[in-house]
Amino acid sequence: MKLIIFFGLIAISLSSSLLLSRNELKNKKPPLTAAFKAIIINITILGTGSIWWFLTETDGISQGIGVMIYAGSAIAIALITIVFTYFFWHRSG
Repeated sequence: MKLIIFFGLIAISLSSSLLLSRNELKNKKPPLTAAFKAIIINITILGTGSIWWFLTETDGISQGIGVMIYAGSAIAIALITIVFTYFFWHRSG
């Protein structure tokens, strides 16, 4: 169950970032603002997930690896969000 929550937070972070970015662009916000807000949501979700994982996992190696996976996911989702925002902005503009 814990692993479902672990990877579910990554999926929730990705989907919420992309949806927020798309909605901001549809509301005629600048692409930089849309991407920035989406990245803040991404960092908030995965940062909270990192704290949760660190506090609930008992093994030190698992704690470190889990937090590193969340950090890598945050960077990857931020890059995906930037590329998505750029292409969606060009497509709609």
